[in-house]
Amino acid sequence: MSKYNFNQSLAYVNMNPLNIRFSKDTNWLGSKLKGKQGFVQFAAFSFGYRAAVMILRSYRKRGIKTMGAIIETWAPRSENNTVEYIKAVRQFMGTRQSEPFSVDYDTEIDLKNRDLVVQLLLAMTRVEMGANAAQVHSMRTYAELGYDLAVSSKNFW
Repeated sequence: MSKYNFNQSLAYVNMNPLNIRFSKDTNWLGSKLKGKQGFVQFAAFSFGYRAAVMILRSYRKRGIKTMGAIIETWAPRSENNTVEYIKAVRQFMGTRQSEPFSVDYDTEIDLKNRDLVVQLLLAMTRVEMGANAAQVHSMRTYAELGYDLAVSSKNFW
């Protein structure tokens, strides 16, 4: 979890809710420039979520399809407490009363299931931004828009 408050986190400042690293080889839609500490800075949170969905798509093409494998790739053990990250994602996704997504390590994330993908992104946001549940839910519209932007991209499917 971030040691900063939600609106002081690098993810918030960079409008990059999942802390996507900057690469000179990738020109993300809506990216402005290299943000603080090597992360992409986006013009809006929805572009950050779009990029995250595009990354999930690239993972799927590489055979990385389960919640656990996604988190282990996104937040490798060499840089993160991946076990706690997975635990936090499982807990957040499993406790949503309006959207009961019970996931475990081996749950496959179907990119065609908008609600499941959005809930995964919001759970990851909670970890990446050090946010509480209310703050994360304030990001839902951005996550939904980011998903819609990604899947409407040419050749997404």
